[in-house]
Amino acid sequence: MIEALAGIISGILSLGFSLITLTFNLILAIIVIMIMTAKGRNGLLWGIATFFFPWMIFIVLLIPRKIPKFRSYLKDEPAFAGLNPVVASIMGLAAIVAKSDGHVSTEEIQIIRQYIAMNFRIAGSEFNAYEKAFNYGKSHPEAYVEFARVIRTYHNRRDVVLSISYLLVSLVMHDQQMSDQDEALLVKILAELGLTEYEYMSIKRYFAQGAGQQNYSYERYGYNGHANQSRTGSIDLVSKYSKVLGVSEKADLMEIKKAYRKLAKEHHPDKMSHEGMPEDYKQYANQRIVEINEAYEYLKKVKTA
Repeated sequence: MIEALAGIISGILSLGFSLITLTFNLILAIIVIMIMTAKGRNGLLWGIATFFFPWMIFIVLLIPRKIPKFRSYLKDEPAFAGLNPVVASIMGLAAIVAKSDGHVSTEEIQIIRQYIAMNFRIAGSEFNAYEKAFNYGKSHPEAYVEFARVIRTYHNRRDVVLSISYLLVSLVMHDQQMSDQDEALLVKILAELGLTEYEYMSIKRYFAQGAGQQNYSYERYGYNGHANQSRTGSIDLVSKYSKVLGVSEKADLMEIKKAYRKLAKEHHPDKMSHEGMPEDYKQYANQRIVEINEAYEYLKKVKTA
């Protein structure tokens, strides 16, 4: 009897230990999937391997972020030999945008140089090595699709895509205006980067009003004061605020909350206002989150009315 009881207890303890081990391995595998996906690698494959061999977590931590390669038609170009494809792609896109009005100004070069220096720690003679990539972009505007793919593949982060998009818009609108031709090209490039139409309009409006000189709130445009809104005005606000959050006008409260949480996380000022961006971008980041919060509060009020 005692032996049977001891066997049962031993079996329960063994099962408990096995469950703890499986749970631990599963949590470890999920962490690895997230890490390797963020590094641009096959997260699922590495996660499965770590589930069976937990010690692989130490290897995972040592593996660097994957830097995407140019496709063959650009990889073989002398202009990109020995260069970081991501930095070269940013230089190429910047050149295409800066050259869209017919010439590249000293001020535009300075804006690009500052962004690269602060975000990639590349300056001086090392920065000059990327001049050939910049010149390639000036003479090959059609390469924007490949440049955007490399950037999008490497970062896989909305805050970084937004910062690069801000850079490109600033090159066109540093004088607070752009031609229809400039804008058409810019919109195509930003779409390839994955920027939404409303995110672009938000950055554009910021520059059009004079970056850093205004309180970026819908109140400035008469979008507040909800209690006095007519039915037509309310419908218009639902449309505008739905675009801010990227949801359908018919979205339910759960969908709105989900979109809001995602945007609030992506656009949090502490995340967007990183060291590598100028002060005016930090101001824009703060104002963008105000816009997102405002949209959520209004739509929540409408949906729960």
